[in-house]
Amino acid sequence: MSNTMFVDRWGLERKALVILKTVGNLRLVGETGTGKTTFVHYLVVKHDWKLYEFSLTTDTSRWDLIACDTLEKGSTRVRTGIVTKWLMDDSDKIKVLHLDEFNYAQPNVLTLINQLADFRKSIWIPELEREFKRTEKHYLIISMNPFEKEGYTGTFRTNIAQMRRFETLVLDYLDMRTEVKILTKILNDYEFCRRLVEFANKVRTNYKEGNLSTPITTGNLINYCRMKKEGLDEKEIVEIACNLFLEEERSKVKALWEGGEE
Repeated sequence: MSNTMFVDRWGLERKALVILKTVGNLRLVGETGTGKTTFVHYLVVKHDWKLYEFSLTTDTSRWDLIACDTLEKGSTRVRTGIVTKWLMDDSDKIKVLHLDEFNYAQPNVLTLINQLADFRKSIWIPELEREFKRTEKHYLIISMNPFEKEGYTGTFRTNIAQMRRFETLVLDYLDMRTEVKILTKILNDYEFCRRLVEFANKVRTNYKEGNLSTPITTGNLINYCRMKKEGLDEKEIVEIACNLFLEEERSKVKALWEGGEE
């Protein structure tokens, strides 16, 4: 699945462009597999923007994003971080800083992002003893799962009052009709494509309810259609789909394919 393939069923592009132009700071919220990262890539490619992208983890610190010390040929030097590179870019293009998995943001990272979200003002970074200028061509996008999703640190939730400079768009999975339509363009087998989409929706429901560790995305379904087109049979494809999941979850996932209860 191409990184720039995005089916915009909700007018997200138009809304995102207005938010970025007027506010400069956009927050994307959606379950895993709803296309948050794909949407960012779609915007960047379509509008010929420059992308600076980083996926946060529980170990990501403010210093990781600004700069860090690296050992090279026996001596230490400072490597410029993604945020600093974004701020230093003075080209005429729109520059997008996309911070993914923002649920994992630690307090010191949140403090930095709050500084960055102060649109069109100077930003003093004490670690570098330098002031940077964020312009109207520096767009900031963060993406995250819904607050209630278990397994995230929850730091963002406790600091939501500090993030008022961000406007939010919510992404969801494609509706069944649209998803089936996409798949049948790849594989001329409507019945199989319909079953795949029904299966994926059962899995997604279980994922949202906390019963499974991961969803099945539109990208996964496209891969399965391509596999069938290349000669794999249904049983082999279901086995591959089940392998996405933890070992103890696979029998449940297989049962969902075979028509088991959600």
